[in-house]
Amino acid sequence: MKFPRSTRLFRGQLDLAPFLCVIFLLAFTLMLRDFLVLPRGTRLELPDAVSASAASAGEPRWIVAMDASRRLYFENQVTDRDQLVRALERRVAAGGAEATLLIQADRTVPYGDLTELAARVRQAGVTRVILGEGPGAPGGTPRRRQ
Repeated sequence: MKFPRSTRLFRGQLDLAPFLCVIFLLAFTLMLRDFLVLPRGTRLELPDAVSASAASAGEPRWIVAMDASRRLYFENQVTDRDQLVRALERRVAAGGAEATLLIQADRTVPYGDLTELAARVRQAGVTRVILGEGPGAPGGTPRRRQ
């Protein structure tokens, strides 16, 4: 038994509007993906500073950040004090120009924790340690007042 065929193959002109809408949405999503999703990280409330910068421009420096819960961040990675000291010892042993370590700590971190960290870093061979300045410092971005 033969069934009658009622469907025909597409023989008209292709409508591109639906396909272009999908392509444009995909293109906009790919272009704006960095603005649509915020990067992971930790919020630091740096204290305002009005002193001149202690490090000169173009000078090599390493940056260590400490948040309010006393976690350390070095090279965008969470680290502890022992790993930080070992990493800095390797950097110092590699030689090159004398680098400065910049410690950027949250404003709630006690000064004693900062001096303890600076002492451990000096044991690793880093000779210049600078406490980071907040956004109100000269050359920094101004802080928005609330």
